[in-house]
Amino acid sequence: MSIGKRLLVYSPQDPKATRLIARTADWGCLVSTCETLEEFRGRVEGGQFDMVLLEDSASLRRLCSEADPTGEVLRTPLAEIEKRHILRVLSSTGGNKTRAAKILGIDTKTLYNKLKAYGAAADAARRRNQVELAGSGGVQRPA
Repeated sequence: MSIGKRLLVYSPQDPKATRLIARTADWGCLVSTCETLEEFRGRVEGGQFDMVLLEDSASLRRLCSEADPTGEVLRTPLAEIEKRHILRVLSSTGGNKTRAAKILGIDTKTLYNKLKAYGAAADAARRRNQVELAGSGGVQRPA
């Protein structure tokens, strides 16, 4: 049987998903694997696969879980959530910004501007930390 679909497989016990790949060998799919749950999440969000095969139901529950016992998600600023999502989708496209922008539903220029802003923010934070360290004689003060 050959269906020619794009298949994403993930197994937390087998990072290369060799057992799943062997089981689906006769499906005629173009198979991609993920080695971490975060990579799997990013690729699923990227929406570039026709089928997804996940070996472990505990991982699926963790992935789909809405529970947030620490309240971390509720305290995370929307801009940070947006940044994480954009970077995950960009990772799922292998760094292809044009494809990532299309998946995200934004203009490529908007994506470039956001990535530039993220880089500038990271650089500013790095410089701020260096100035603080220099001002304290190289000893970092407790927060």
